[in-house]
Amino acid sequence: MVIDIGHSRLKWARLVDGALDATSVGRASTDEADALYAALERSDCRRALISGQSRIDSVTRITDRLRQLGAQVDIIATGDRTLPVAPAYKSLGCDRWLALQKPWMEGPAPFVVVDCGTAITVDLVDGEGRHRGGWIMPGIHTARGGLFARAPGLNRPLPEAGDIDRPARDTGTALARGGLMLAAGGIDRVVRAAERAAGDQVSLWLTGGNAAELASHLERAARHEQHLVLHGLAMATQAK
Repeated sequence: MVIDIGHSRLKWARLVDGALDATSVGRASTDEADALYAALERSDCRRALISGQSRIDSVTRITDRLRQLGAQVDIIATGDRTLPVAPAYKSLGCDRWLALQKPWMEGPAPFVVVDCGTAITVDLVDGEGRHRGGWIMPGIHTARGGLFARAPGLNRPLPEAGDIDRPARDTGTALARGGLMLAAGGIDRVVRAAERAAGDQVSLWLTGGNAAELASHLERAARHEQHLVLHGLAMATQAK
């Protein structure tokens, strides 16, 4: 089993002959991992590889419980196994590094991976397969949460954003559209910067919990692949 413990969510899946079984993918809140433990017991899985970029206490709690259930648990660290794309720097989040592997294996050409979650992370890989680094921005809900913390009078249930290019006529819609505009505009700008850095056109890959919501608001078409980190973990189980 491979497990991705994120800041707010965790995901897991079984492997079949070393490849990810997409039909087995499960999700839960990082703070409520009972569904993961139940999946482990149902599958009779006895080994788990974890990418843990959440709070240390969350990773420790989940890891300890998996071991109590009889699983042999390994925690992967950035760069500690040989994968096709090496990290540009040691402090890179393990999830960001793992998410770069599947796009490169699908075709050796420049690309950008945008993970749209609690944070929006953007990573560039050039045509030689070198990770060139990237950018980090607040995610949609994180940015809104920061705004509401400083301006609590704005905090309210938000309607569907609709067409974000149309000026809103009420505060709730303005907040809904503005949050998406902020994230989409930042991603569009970063993709252009990535192409200047690579000296070439890049393909765009989206992953993360808000990827589907953002995809239609971007300037260019993107490939939406929800399980990039899990695919990278699956590859890591076969690496040394």
